[in-house]
Amino acid sequence: MTKTTLYLALAFLVLSCADAPTGQSDAQDATPSDPSDRQDADPGDIPDVPDIGLEELPPPEQDTVGQDVEARPDPDPGEPLWGESTDPPQVFAASDVSQKTLDTTLKWFGVASDAWGNMGPLEIWIVGKSVEAVKELDAFWCDHRASMDPNWDTRWDCVNGDPYGSGIGWSPFYRYVEEGGAAVSVYRRSHLDYHFQIITLSAKYPGPDEQDYGPVTMHEYFHVVQHAHILDIQTGPSDAARGEKMGGKGKPWFAEGGAEYMGQLLHSRQPGMAPGHLKQRMQWKYTSVDAYKAYGKRLEELTYGDPVSAYDIGAWFIAYLIHNEGEETFLTAFYDDLDALGFEEAFTTHFGQSPKDYVDEFDLFLDQGIEDALAIIP
Repeated sequence: MTKTTLYLALAFLVLSCADAPTGQSDAQDATPSDPSDRQDADPGDIPDVPDIGLEELPPPEQDTVGQDVEARPDPDPGEPLWGESTDPPQVFAASDVSQKTLDTTLKWFGVASDAWGNMGPLEIWIVGKSVEAVKELDAFWCDHRASMDPNWDTRWDCVNGDPYGSGIGWSPFYRYVEEGGAAVSVYRRSHLDYHFQIITLSAKYPGPDEQDYGPVTMHEYFHVVQHAHILDIQTGPSDAARGEKMGGKGKPWFAEGGAEYMGQLLHSRQPGMAPGHLKQRMQWKYTSVDAYKAYGKRLEELTYGDPVSAYDIGAWFIAYLIHNEGEETFLTAFYDDLDALGFEEAFTTHFGQSPKDYVDEFDLFLDQGIEDALAIIP
């Protein structure tokens, strides 16, 4: 499918939902049937959102590269195989989201899926600034989820299902009106029949008129690609299997670093971007190096709660890794073997040494200073 065809297909999905009671449809942060199992996906680029970690999300769809498709554990033979190239995502937006925002979102999704493959099943949900509009979107989310999967428990996961009598209920969208940001949520869970991922985008931090909206959209889509390469079905909130394959449960260095660098790298390759754009972005991220060195905690042990930007240092680590090993080795060879081999073995197989040894080498590289560091940036 060409980018133009994809764009038109996505636009049609958005517009075809115009009569829905909440604006548009397709899901984002799903929560299991018990509130204690609720898990958000990737905190995305929200600076002040506590780490909920990709690892903690329900397992997502996965990529089929190098895998025996027939052997994949799919609960429903009619459902697209996890990680298989699939139809364009369903796209839904609150009623106050403009057509320009939809067009911008679809543009950047098209760029990312053209580069990395169209992974699914995927839904994209866009939140605006209106509280009333997001309430409508939330109600539609509930109806849509129930229509997609009879196992979806509306007692916990709908604004109208309010077991605590708060009058509000739980919502995957409310916080985006106030806090902004973006996230991925993964619903590959043992109690569900329909497994899917969602990207949630908002009207601020960054807004669709800001230059960062493109890299952030592609950052989130790269998380979809990452999770698409992991087949594990999550059985509960303490299930760490998916998190370990992302680089460590609650440890953002590899997952967030990969999404951040690949999003910025792809953005820098678009028509009209200044030749030095990526170097400038990576120079800004290098300002986190002093804090990282002074903090004294290993990169692969940093959590979302540590006062060091694992996004920035992680992006530099992925830049260093790709410089040494090649983009295709990282993007294709490593991820093709990730599910079968696990993170440590796939890393060692394709990058020649253990993650710990590679981080030791990377730390010495950072000691050389900003000029040598920027020399590896394309």
